Amino acid sequence: MHVCHTCRRKKKEIRRAIEAMLSGDPLGIQFYVSLYKWSRGSECCSRKRFANARTYRLIRHRSVGSAGNWHLNMELVLMLVVALVAAVCGNEPQGVGVDKQLSDTKTVAAFVIFRHGDRTPDHEELALYPADNALSDNIFFPYGKKALTNKGKQRSFFVGKYLRQRYDGLISKLYLPDEITIRTTDYARTKMTALTALAALYPPPPAQRWNPDLDWQPIPYNTPPYEDDDLLYWYNCPRYLWLRDKTAELPEIKKWIEPYQSLFSYLSSHTKTNITKPEDVFFLDNLFQTLKNVGVNPPEWAQQEMPKIKDVTKIEYALEFYNAELVRLASGVLMQSIVNISNSIINDPDFEANKLYLYSAHENNVAGLMAAARVFEAHQPNYGSTFSLELRNNIKTGKFGMTAVYARNAGGPAEILPIDGCGGALICDFDKFLSLVQDVIWSKPEMDEQCKNVTDL
Repeated sequence: MHVCHTCRRKKKEIRRAIEAMLSGDPLGIQFYVSLYKWSRGSECCSRKRFANARTYRLIRHRSVGSAGNWHLNMELVLMLVVALVAAVCGNEPQGVGVDKQLSDTKTVAAFVIFRHGDRTPDHEELALYPADNALSDNIFFPYGKKALTNKGKQRSFFVGKYLRQRYDGLISKLYLPDEITIRTTDYARTKMTALTALAALYPPPPAQRWNPDLDWQPIPYNTPPYEDDDLLYWYNCPRYLWLRDKTAELPEIKKWIEPYQSLFSYLSSHTKTNITKPEDVFFLDNLFQTLKNVGVNPPEWAQQEMPKIKDVTKIEYALEFYNAELVRLASGVLMQSIVNISNSIINDPDFEANKLYLYSAHENNVAGLMAAARVFEAHQPNYGSTFSLELRNNIKTGKFGMTAVYARNAGGPAEILPIDGCGGALICDFDKFLSLVQDVIWSKPEMDEQCKNVTDL
């Protein structure tokens, strides 16, 4: 859709006025008079003039008992002017990390998955800690086990700040339910991360402030049942675990692991457990990370081998998404949803889509979606790391494409990752993107059926 320069200039003026309104500064009637004059002038396209004139007529009215004095229904003004910004003058790329090569595009929808904040260890990880150095449960107070820490909450808040900066032009500062959908896994830490990020994303403007002493408003999220959540594939999909173990037996994978056999023996000796594969080292690495979150440093014997432990953790992540079927089991349903929504936005003008889709989840989910989008290099995503797939529209050509954006740390900065197979372009043509991910997408019923199959094909 072509947007003339005058529309763009007026859009910025309207945005500044909205900012003033949201901050509680009343707008003068002069602004709306100028808007009305602009809408009737010859300086802009007739369709825009008509829309703006109609908006102006709608927002003014005579107050009962105040003949001759024009007043403004501020709530109606707020809704209509926000709509005016979005619908009349289009949407320009906004926020942090937007590359100059994207300046002719606008984001029409964004699908964002992020890892929860810093947490305490879970029971499976604690089982790897040497029994002769037993940990007191007091070190987990007041959080409990496998729980978000205060630092984790702070990091989650940075995630929300990042989302507000990057998508401020895509979504309103008002919380509008039709603009955003939020989903979490059924873990306390991912739910708390979502709540904290949303607090930063939607601090209540005056129109939505319900408590003058509290800079917060409730924002709902959805949580599928634990046993039916495709994002928890490593717990509820037996085939994924079976296939990962079978993949670890491949000759090329064994070559990766062979140099670390002495490390496995060393760690087994010190933990008094049986460490024989990369997954075991990954859990031990997580244990040391999460203990550090509550002030317990790794023991000296572990610190000496930490570089090798980190290397094996990378091998585990390479193994988890080694082939198309593993990626499909891990992220195929989510990618299918992203593709279906994007297709509907592109091809169905009557489709009522949200603009921002948020998923508060785990590092495996961040890595899995990156793998499905063909941008993943083996590593463990950090606490609060954020990965986005942005559906973009070229305002000159009308073509649609997908951009992959990664914030390695909570709060950014954002990094645009070229999608493998798209020739290094920052925006992958949507049809090309669809062809690239076709072999890793499927429906939830297909996943449910295939997850039961744990025999050789």
